[in-house]
Amino acid sequence: MDDGVSSFVQIRGSVPLFWEQPGLQVGSHHLRLHRGLEANAPAFDRHMVLLKEQYGQQVVVNLLGSRGGEEVLNRAFKKLLWASCHAGDTPMINFDFHQFAKGGKLEKLETLLRPQLKLHWEDFDVFTKGENVSPRFQKGTLRMNCLDCLDRTNTVQSFIALEVLHLQLETLGLSSKPIVDRFVESFKAMWSLNGHSLSKVFTGSRSLEGKAKVGKLKDGARSMSRTIQSNFFDGVKQEAIKLLLVGDVYGEEMADKGGMLLDSTALLVTPRILKAMTERQSEFTNFKIHSFSCHFSCRLFFALALKLLSLAYCFKDMSL
Repeated sequence: MDDGVSSFVQIRGSVPLFWEQPGLQVGSHHLRLHRGLEANAPAFDRHMVLLKEQYGQQVVVNLLGSRGGEEVLNRAFKKLLWASCHAGDTPMINFDFHQFAKGGKLEKLETLLRPQLKLHWEDFDVFTKGENVSPRFQKGTLRMNCLDCLDRTNTVQSFIALEVLHLQLETLGLSSKPIVDRFVESFKAMWSLNGHSLSKVFTGSRSLEGKAKVGKLKDGARSMSRTIQSNFFDGVKQEAIKLLLVGDVYGEEMADKGGMLLDSTALLVTPRILKAMTERQSEFTNFKIHSFSCHFSCRLFFALALKLLSLAYCFKDMSL
């Protein structure tokens, strides 16, 4: 069956809201939502539309917990989906991983989560193609998230992939036990390496194991390493990512204020100039607006004035 090909795509992604983890993160996760549900809705809608266009039907698998900061994010995520136009055709499966499968108890995944997921992955089917194989196509994906899309997401996606692997081998005509066992062994080794690699990229340590006493000792050391990494070394990494994706490293408050007051080209100035321009907004604006025409003319006048101020600062920098 060298000509046979089969695949099953899964998606992982952060909770699609505007949120962050400020301050020192030791023990429980401290979260802060930046915007309300109405302000989050447009970005969430674009995200879901894009997923459906690229991957077909979506099922959200939410592994967030029900304590501390995760509870806040969990409730906001549910409300956002239920209030959106995607609620009717995008089911959400909620599974508090830390409560039901703490310590890597995969039997809980088998008894509690598998029945809910199986209905969907059987409907989605798998992709299969080959000369002597009937073609099949995957019609949707499972969009999965925990908090950081690492350990919990790794475990559940590995569980699902291993279940679907048997269906893939069956569609390719490879159902004998020796062949299946070899594929399962190779898959476990490959997925473990993939999980450790993803964890090293995002946290600087290998993924957590949560098994046996030796594994728990290793997990404790890795958790300590992650705490140090996230609190003291991740700031520069986040600024680099933001610079590549957004084109600036402004703080959230400054970026929001600049976006409301200025056009997009004005945001290309340096952070020092942008800060000075937004701080002097009272010199160029009048917030006692009585009509649309007055609002438009005030905004236009303010934009022109800030343009001139921006040029003045640029010339001042050049003279220095």
